[in-house]
Amino acid sequence: MTSFITVPTDYGYVLASVVFSTVVSTYHGFLVGRARSAANVPYPNAYVSHAEAVADIKKYRFNCAQRAHHNFLEHYPTFLATTAVAGLKYPVATAVMGAVWSLGRVVFAKGYIGSTMEQKGSGRYKGAWYLLAELGLLGTAAWTAWQMIMG
Repeated sequence: MTSFITVPTDYGYVLASVVFSTVVSTYHGFLVGRARSAANVPYPNAYVSHAEAVADIKKYRFNCAQRAHHNFLEHYPTFLATTAVAGLKYPVATAVMGAVWSLGRVVFAKGYIGSTMEQKGSGRYKGAWYLLAELGLLGTAAWTAWQMIMG
């Protein structure tokens, strides 16, 4: 049995939100590079030790930048997969959730990097609302899959 998937005419909005997310990923890399230079952390060191981080706020913030970028990369496959699926039935809503997710990831990173040692990275919670968009995408993708299965 052969089945065809029809891509909705508004799917371009979904693709735009995915492209925007790649810009956000690149921005995260830029933040890490800038923090690396400021902290004078040589390649290939991915992080500095705890002792170095508590002794130097720039090194601490480098670790925060690196962690924010890694957290982005940990969530990125879920974002991409759910966006691709959810957009098949709900392209505009999916694109809006994708934009909210990407903006939240920027605020998350900036908050994390701007945290002091006493805050222990809690500035990242300023952008934690990206999770609402991620859960919305997950639910919408699951519902889209269910609709396709049930015909």
